[in-house]
Amino acid sequence: MLPRILALAAGVASITGSTTAEPTPRAYTLTVPTTDVLALVQQLAFTDSGRAYPCRDNPACSTWGQNLILTSPTLGVDGPRLTASMHVTGTYPINQFFEPQVAGDVVISAIPVVHNNVVYLTATHIEPGPGDMTFRGFVEVVHTRMEQMLEERASFDLAQYLAAASRDPRLPPPRLPDVRGIDATQIDVRSIASQANPAAVVVTVAVRPPSPPPR
Repeated sequence: MLPRILALAAGVASITGSTTAEPTPRAYTLTVPTTDVLALVQQLAFTDSGRAYPCRDNPACSTWGQNLILTSPTLGVDGPRLTASMHVTGTYPINQFFEPQVAGDVVISAIPVVHNNVVYLTATHIEPGPGDMTFRGFVEVVHTRMEQMLEERASFDLAQYLAAASRDPRLPPPRLPDVRGIDATQIDVRSIASQANPAAVVVTVAVRPPSPPPR
């Protein structure tokens, strides 16, 4: 009788103590051409007939950049850095009596990084491109604040976007190939880097299958 009781107890213990192994993530490497990245930026930011207003309702720069308008963005790669240019027009309030008109191009470069599935810009650098002396002076005055604003506020939740793209085929790239209907909690964005030839952003992603229900 005792051996039978011990065997039964061991069986119960093995059931209650069993655990379900975590599913093995599947790794993906997404090579996203800069043309696709630019199209996504235009869709998200340049929403007013190809114009963007970076300082409207933005306390980081509304006091001095409320009337700035960005148009004609470009995107490229220079080593580890993403490079962008865009045309800037608007007025810059030097004081309550003087708000000169500014017009010209700015050149922006930064290194993308990922943290907790969100893409950020680091080591950001802004300098004036073609433009008159007034515009170059404007960029010299505000570039440090603009760089800080980009590093603090320019972010993109890539896991959320990839999850949304897996459910909505109308969304533009990037997207995970042959993946449908996943949740952002299943996605781990592990790295991001630029690639020069061809110009692209390379992202490594791991996707966990849904965990099986506990038994």
